Amino acid sequence: AAKQPLSDVEDGLLAHLNANAEIPDSRSFASSLGVPHKDVEDVIKRLTAFRIVESADITKETWVLTDEAKGYAARGSPEVQLVAAIPPEGASKGALKERLGDVFDIGMKAAAKNKWIGFEKGNKDLVLRKVEDTRDELQEQLRRLENGEVIADKVIDDLKRRKLVTKEKSIWYSLKKGPEFVAKRKTLATDVTREHLKSGDWKDLEFKDYNYGAQGQPIAIGYSQPLLEVREAIQNIFLEMGFSEMPTNMYVESSFWNFDALFQPQQHPARDSHDTFFLKAPATTTQLPDDYLEKVKQVHQSGGHGSKGYGYDWKRDEAEKNLLRTHTTAVSTRMLYKLAQEKTFAPKRYYSIDRVFRNEAVDRTHLAEFHQIEG
Repeated sequence: AAKQPLSDVEDGLLAHLNANAEIPDSRSFASSLGVPHKDVEDVIKRLTAFRIVESADITKETWVLTDEAKGYAARGSPEVQLVAAIPPEGASKGALKERLGDVFDIGMKAAAKNKWIGFEKGNKDLVLRKVEDTRDELQEQLRRLENGEVIADKVIDDLKRRKLVTKEKSIWYSLKKGPEFVAKRKTLATDVTREHLKSGDWKDLEFKDYNYGAQGQPIAIGYSQPLLEVREAIQNIFLEMGFSEMPTNMYVESSFWNFDALFQPQQHPARDSHDTFFLKAPATTTQLPDDYLEKVKQVHQSGGHGSKGYGYDWKRDEAEKNLLRTHTTAVSTRMLYKLAQEKTFAPKRYYSIDRVFRNEAVDRTHLAEFHQIEG
């Protein structure tokens, strides 16, 4: 089917309806115009929207050729291709397979069944041709089916067995004149141009109605980063449960709040540079609460509150080292200390969600930073 402008297809369809009042089968009509049915379908949908034509669906299941069958319809059946490739003196199986490719095995079976070929006595590799002329019934059947002709059920069964046809649901249309039918559709204007104003023909133009419900052009905007979306969802869960967010904006923390206030001993492996990022400048802090620092020191060295302690010489120099916090629990230790300073204690609900840092080997599943949640 040749490609024609849709305007020509539309003109042809309207002219036919004007002369004949109806089109019983859009598929046959497309064939008569020599255009793909899809083009006629597009025109029908457009004219139906303007109520120029009325259409009714016709649904039918039809047998269509597979890709393999389309090749046979164009070049011939495997058995005929095989016989045609055999010279009078015969040919070896290897030579025929190299020439015919994928159709060789299928052609050999079908040609042998039809008794079109034989083999030299004592040499099963040499294929001989036993007939001069062959009628390609398979190619004829496939071409008839391709052209929409009715094929006998027995033939269809044979084609199905060879997996050369498949059933497909087809939809086409019957057409008649609509309430707004015109033999030639007038194109509605969408804008008043400078040329219209100069010539004065704007007075005679018919304009397309405004569609006030139409969507405007999408606005180019930014989008939330996926990690921030997840973070916000988790924050909302805590807030709905009555939690308040702790301040987590101090990525740089002292070893005291990150480790010592959590009663992690100073010789613990996690406090090694292999696991933790220590700062070079400023390497230490002096802004630690002396009263609380002394209490923490005593628990580390000799215990208290039911603990025996670790029994080692706790060093303030180690506690003053600055680092990138390894967990958000450093924020919790600060918050607990702050709550302990209030004169009257009242139960509170706190949560935090933010970045922490570990001296990890970076690969496709690990980074040196990640997010931690706690409440």
